[in-house]
Amino acid sequence: MFFPISGFRGNRWQGGHEADCIALAEVKRTLPSPSTEAAISQEVALGDLHLLSFTLTVTCTLPTQSVEVPYPLPPHQLNTTPGDAQEPQVNVTSTIVPSPESGLVAQPQPTLGRTAAFPLPIIFATAGIPNPPDAQKIDEGTSVSGAEQRSLQNDVPGLPPIPVDLGTGTAAQNRNVKQAVEGPIQDTSSRIIPFPDPSQVVNTDHQNIDNSPSEAIIKQQSPGRKFYEGMKTTLRTIERVSDVFTPLKSTAAALLAICETIDAYGDNLEEFERLLKRVEILYSIMESWPEDASHDAKDRTLVDMEKLLKSKVDGTRSGLERAGAVLTGQDKEDVLKLTREIELAMEIALFEATVTNERRGLQIVRGIEWLKDRSNIVEEVVDSVRNIEGAIRFIWEKELLRKLGNADGGEYTNPERGSECTPGTRLWLLSMLMAWAEDPRSPHLFWLNGLAGTGKSAVAKTLCSKLNERGLLGATHFCTVKESELRNVYLIIPTLAKILAQEHPKFGVALQQILADDGACRNPTKMQLKDQYVKLILGPAEQAFCPDEVVVLCVDALDECEDKDAIEEFLAAILSQTPTTSIKFFLTSRPERALRQPFKKFDSTQHKSLRLHEIDANDVRADITLFLDNSFKRNNEIYEKYQHSWPPPEIEKIADHSGNLFIVASTAFKYIASSNGLCVRRFQQFAQRSSNLKSTGVNVLYEGILAEAFKDLEDDEVTLVHSGLSLLITAQKPLSVHDYGALLGTTVEDVRGAFNGLHSVVQIPEDGRNDATISIFHASFFDYLTSDQPQPPRWTVVLSDAHSATAKACFRIMDLLLCFGVSGAQTSYKSNNDQPMPLSISTELAYACTSWGEHVIYAGVEDWQSKLQDFLGGPMVLYWLEALSVARNVQYAYTTLWRLAKMLGPTELGSLLSDVGDFVHNFHTPISHSAPHLYLSALPCYAAIKKLDQASFPEFKGVPKVHHRPLGGQQVLTVNTGNGILSVAFSPDSKYFASGGWDGDIRVFNAQTGQVVVGPFKGHTNNLNSVAFSPDGRKIASGLEDKTVRVWDAQTAQLALEPLTGHTDKVNSVGFSPDGRYVVSGSDDKTVRVWDLQTGQPAFDLSAIQTGAVKSVGFSPNGMYIVFGSSDNTVQVWDTQTCQPAMNPFTGHTGGVCSVAFSPDGRKVVSGSEDCTIWVWDAQTGLPVSAPFTGHTGYVLSVAFSPDGSHIVSGSGDQTVQVWDAQMGQPAWDPFTGHSDWVRSVAFSPDGKHVISGSGDGTIQVWDWQTNQAGSDRGRGHTGAVKSVAFSPDGRYIVSGSSDKTIGVWDVQTGQPALDPYTGHSGSVQSVAFSPDGRHVVSGSDDKTIQVWDVQTGQAMLAPFRGHEGQVTSVAFSKDGRQIISGSADKTVRVWDARTGKHALDPFTGHTESVRSVAFSPNGQHIVSASDSDDKTIWVWDVETGQPTLAPFQGHSGWVTSVVFSPDGRLIASGSILTNDKTIQLWDTQTGQVAVGPFRGHTGWVLSVAFSPDGRWIVSGSKDKTIRIWDVQTGKAALDPFVGHTDIVWSVAFSPDGSCVASGSDDRTIRVWKLPQALGACESPENIFLHDYPPGCVTLGNDGWLRNTNGDLLMWIPPSFRDGLYICGVQQIIGRLATTKIELRDALCHGEQWLRCQESPPGDPPVERVHWPISTPKVLI
Repeated sequence: MFFPISGFRGNRWQGGHEADCIALAEVKRTLPSPSTEAAISQEVALGDLHLLSFTLTVTCTLPTQSVEVPYPLPPHQLNTTPGDAQEPQVNVTSTIVPSPESGLVAQPQPTLGRTAAFPLPIIFATAGIPNPPDAQKIDEGTSVSGAEQRSLQNDVPGLPPIPVDLGTGTAAQNRNVKQAVEGPIQDTSSRIIPFPDPSQVVNTDHQNIDNSPSEAIIKQQSPGRKFYEGMKTTLRTIERVSDVFTPLKSTAAALLAICETIDAYGDNLEEFERLLKRVEILYSIMESWPEDASHDAKDRTLVDMEKLLKSKVDGTRSGLERAGAVLTGQDKEDVLKLTREIELAMEIALFEATVTNERRGLQIVRGIEWLKDRSNIVEEVVDSVRNIEGAIRFIWEKELLRKLGNADGGEYTNPERGSECTPGTRLWLLSMLMAWAEDPRSPHLFWLNGLAGTGKSAVAKTLCSKLNERGLLGATHFCTVKESELRNVYLIIPTLAKILAQEHPKFGVALQQILADDGACRNPTKMQLKDQYVKLILGPAEQAFCPDEVVVLCVDALDECEDKDAIEEFLAAILSQTPTTSIKFFLTSRPERALRQPFKKFDSTQHKSLRLHEIDANDVRADITLFLDNSFKRNNEIYEKYQHSWPPPEIEKIADHSGNLFIVASTAFKYIASSNGLCVRRFQQFAQRSSNLKSTGVNVLYEGILAEAFKDLEDDEVTLVHSGLSLLITAQKPLSVHDYGALLGTTVEDVRGAFNGLHSVVQIPEDGRNDATISIFHASFFDYLTSDQPQPPRWTVVLSDAHSATAKACFRIMDLLLCFGVSGAQTSYKSNNDQPMPLSISTELAYACTSWGEHVIYAGVEDWQSKLQDFLGGPMVLYWLEALSVARNVQYAYTTLWRLAKMLGPTELGSLLSDVGDFVHNFHTPISHSAPHLYLSALPCYAAIKKLDQASFPEFKGVPKVHHRPLGGQQVLTVNTGNGILSVAFSPDSKYFASGGWDGDIRVFNAQTGQVVVGPFKGHTNNLNSVAFSPDGRKIASGLEDKTVRVWDAQTAQLALEPLTGHTDKVNSVGFSPDGRYVVSGSDDKTVRVWDLQTGQPAFDLSAIQTGAVKSVGFSPNGMYIVFGSSDNTVQVWDTQTCQPAMNPFTGHTGGVCSVAFSPDGRKVVSGSEDCTIWVWDAQTGLPVSAPFTGHTGYVLSVAFSPDGSHIVSGSGDQTVQVWDAQMGQPAWDPFTGHSDWVRSVAFSPDGKHVISGSGDGTIQVWDWQTNQAGSDRGRGHTGAVKSVAFSPDGRYIVSGSSDKTIGVWDVQTGQPALDPYTGHSGSVQSVAFSPDGRHVVSGSDDKTIQVWDVQTGQAMLAPFRGHEGQVTSVAFSKDGRQIISGSADKTVRVWDARTGKHALDPFTGHTESVRSVAFSPNGQHIVSASDSDDKTIWVWDVETGQPTLAPFQGHSGWVTSVVFSPDGRLIASGSILTNDKTIQLWDTQTGQVAVGPFRGHTGWVLSVAFSPDGRWIVSGSKDKTIRIWDVQTGKAALDPFVGHTDIVWSVAFSPDGSCVASGSDDRTIRVWKLPQALGACESPENIFLHDYPPGCVTLGNDGWLRNTNGDLLMWIPPSFRDGLYICGVQQIIGRLATTKIELRDALCHGEQWLRCQESPPGDPPVERVHWPISTPKVLI
């Protein structure tokens, strides 16, 4: 780098006065890296530091010799050749002489010549290259030779050694150097300050350095130490030169002090290595500062650094005044601490983080614009430096910090949080607090409590200020009831952590790691407070702070937080965990019960407290007097009146009246000094007031202030002031002057006038700042206005009336401003965030929309029923939701509506509120993501599923019409989780259900849509056997195979407690006590345990229990008893008070008891058993109340009572759910069927409307158990995976085989079954095929048999064909229908006589593994077969001889799963499975060689292939859930994939006319796909439905959005619609699932036309038809 003062401008050398120029050799440090040549084009090798410089021929005369020194040039003048020279060069001779004042200074003596037009050449240098022996000194006017370079190296200590060629890395030869530098130079003057070797530094003012204790160490260090000493010499020179830029000079002095401190601490230099690296870089920056750099840059960087560094190295601080001397132990500690402070200051001031090629580094801050082209990344390899570098990077990670919430305004520096103590007051208290804070051994929590107005906040602010001055303050959070974010307990710790991360980079790095790696910290603001404290504070602090490094966190006014239970949890969390570091908490609050209770539970050694209102009254009075004295002295009028007799006696009187309440003194001052009164008069009169002011304190003061404010007001003015106070008290968040005007229906001038007399108690923004908020100074004013004590009615605020008035104001604002299109969204194709113009609504409307609910609730909902009915019954509710979409608070709608519904109970309005709340909840995603889709997605979907008794909304035109076909019968919702379900449970409000199963995860679902709303809850490692909601719905308990019980936060999916351990075998069942305080668990270890959720410890001693493995447990409704069932065939009831059995075991079952439950009244117990029966017992006597309930044919695994106790639901191993009459013991309805595996868990919803069941088949079913409606669609699909599909020869029907052991025949046009399922197989049906005449169907099964069926009757034509010794995997008819072939897991292929079922030939043998697929050739003369596992071959057989016609076809690297002949018999297509082979191959049947292929595109195994009738196309089905069409000639995909199946596609087939494709899947459905005209299909009519478009036109994302190829948002599809959605290309979906079709005939309003969907008044012109923006994808043929 370089630093000319006046002769250098930017990067160009210009002529100037020699006395004004000073040039410094470059000291730019980088680390070796594999960067490009350009990236290192400014490095110079100084010792072991690799750097690059440019050489300027300069003669420097020392007392004994003359040398030439290099001079740096700007980067844009590199890499030029001698041929570019235009002008003769100019040599500059500099004389360097020792100076007593400034060290070595070069005196330039220029040799003038013409100006150079080309840049100077480059010379690279590195350490350790010997001087060439034949080096010669060059003549004046030529380039620097090897001799000169050697002279330069040897005679001027500290300068670079000889140059190195960039290309070879070797020492440059003389001729190369000469050639490189020949040519003219640019300027005429310079003054050089080289870096001398320490041994040759003379006549400096810092001789002591040569004799410092570190001298020996320095000499033993690497050559980089020489650079360090040279740098110090140069710093001294800069400090002494008078014309150096002033901030540079002073900063150089500060750096010298640092360096000398480092030197003085010579016995542990390692401690200063990190600081030294920063000093070097800072020095380089200062050295290269150009004169014309912007003043902004100077102000931002060096000037600030000057102040920072000067304050850090102030000689008055401990240890520094002894720099250069031997330091004491304490001095060393002080210096070490100071070093760390300086290091951090440099990091923050000079560097920002960057990431380049996945390498992290620190880069010089962008604000230094003149370094923009020269700044390189400083990549550091020292571990400790990496930590700091990562810390800086973390500070700029805004997204990560955003996870910690946004509770702004709680900093102690916020003026709205009040003022500090008056200087000189509270000295004893503050000194005591400071002593506590600075002592690492003192308790980690200090609670300063006091009555309202005693000055707690002022003390807290002052303490924070003092701690901050001493570097002890970590973070602050000043709570206030006035702002929702600052009264939320759950935001306190995240906010403190966020500030700590910003202020302490090492803490930030540790916190970042935790947030990134700990799954429990996905949503820090929703974690349990105990976990917040441990993970967000203690964990990072242990890594960031030393054990004795004090960091104080301050939380003020904790009592103003609204959740009192959470306050207790917050305190308990801090008190129960003593930090391993010196993290301390300083808390202030009123002494309320919620805060007192936790302190009683913990040892007093863990905390310290002080009651502020009990401090000696004389001390308090003296402080108040001093406060008043200082305050009134600042009032010019009063001070001028009394300045000659100051202080006036009135101050003493006011202090007397104030008692021990600072708020009285403060309010008195504000009142007296208020601008709307005569302050001197008020001052005099105030002291003469009644003496009751002293006894009643602030209340009388408030009364006086209000009385004067209301004095002489007109009635309408009184009303306005009272309305303003009412709004001030009831506002849910601080409102601006503008908002007050809007809500009060007046002007901002009137608002200011109304509060004009209240400036002493209400904070009013300055004139002109109408967007600033109005707030009260102190919470005691709120208490006074709303007190139950008799008050003058003019200002008394009755909360219910005030909330009612505010609610009316909110509705008035909404009635005025809400309208269709209020969001301002310009297009429906984009999200709210991506609109062409940012969306916004007015602040008053935003407040009204997000606060009216609280005001109605606090006012009393009974008086608002009529208004609510009107609001919800018209379009206004929709416009409200549109506004909430812009306000990003759609959640407010359903939480508020549900609260109101709960208050009203089962009334008409209550149902309406609940219905609308459910609508918003179910369609939260589209409403919140893109406001137009409230109308274009949410309403059309809701209309398709709305029941007659549910809420209705206005109809909108020009939107898609949704045709939804429910499954029918009692089944209302199916959720496929993909993993076996072991337990399900409803939430107490019936809005959600939770599940647990084989994957060990808990998920919480929306009970109406099946959408996952929380989870998965991670942390389990084994099967999750049981889940249960707490009575308040806030927690979920789980019992696991890993022997633990866990309790989770139901909203955040985080652990609420550490795992509860103690069981020695798997936990089978868990349940909450009715009060939510305990969890009971039962285990295979034959024990029952009850856990106290407050402590996480066992609550009762139930060791006396004698039983078998406990399979089910539960509390009685009153919590006094526990029931459990066990493998010893008994049911037992135990008393929780005595921990003894309440009676003898209930006996009667003949098998293990799997499930037990109390009736809602606690008088009965129900049990289900492995003996397939259900028993109901009298809970008082233990006797059965009726005969056993019989009917199930499998284990009864789960039982539960309905909420009213009238019915019992059971789930069984027979795959059914049954609802029973609890009195009669008879089934209430037919069994609910639909599961294909054991039903492991059942439950009633708490509202009694639904039953839920979870099964090992991975599905959760929700049933409307009260609907006695047979499943009209019961025969509409298979209940197991569809393993095989085939078309009938006429294309009218599809036959399917399934793992449910049945064969189905389906009408292609209607999707309905043509006949009842064919039953007879005892195993999964793996393959089916039609006979050529369409009269018969053949099937092969896992039961090792083949059957032939009559299509018309569904009856078997013959006895099963037997002979295979393994499962039959594939079957096919011959062309004439006379033969059937089969392939089997027994490795054989067999040919059967289709008329007799006898073998036509001996088995074909040759495969060495299972035969997966067989097929006849079109002429019936050959058979092809394929095998899996290690075989991986394809064989072609002669039907007559049973012998192979060719050698096996080999080429697939994976198992071959499917083979088929082309229609002309010339080709065979094959599909393969394995990780590295997901391909299709085409084989030549004559040669056995690959003809075309492999076809690549599937991302999963290829399980099925088939040719089109004309042989031009191949269809394939895959494990990746897609179907693809391929061009036989090219092997390329002919269409986009058919997407719609939700699981593996097992089988595909072309229709006989080639117009469509059928597919069968593990998702239990058959889908028929239309092929576009390009593939030979008939031309389709106008695209009326979405599925009329070809595949690939739109995509359905995991987020539910339909998007076109441009990514435009077209429509949002609810989760319950997605599996059965008729997506592009689908013709038919056959299966037991709800299906949905999207009609687009009238979908005219979308994109920028979306606003036209509002109901059009009569007479409006028709809307021009505009199709959805769907473009047909190109077909690759």
